[in-house]
Amino acid sequence: MEPRRWLPYRHLQSRHLGLALATARVIAWVGMLMVAAGVAYGIAVAIKGSGGLAALALGNVIGLIGYGIAALALGGALAALVGIEENQRRRADRD
Repeated sequence: MEPRRWLPYRHLQSRHLGLALATARVIAWVGMLMVAAGVAYGIAVAIKGSGGLAALALGNVIGLIGYGIAALALGGALAALVGIEENQRRRADRD
């Protein structure tokens, strides 16, 4: 399996904002890992049934998933900026 397949925003490319695109990809990976960790932690706590600590664990799960979604939104916003810049550059080259 080719490694590029696992790359977020793999069809997006930039000539001038390569660092922003790389940052968006890293932030997207961090967000995906945080969401996955939150789901896995929630499942582990639900299976274990830790009683009084369940409320604290639920707060941790919600926090991990919330921060993961926020990271995905930030990565998506950066990727959108790169896409807008690339679209404007191609339009200027075409005209």
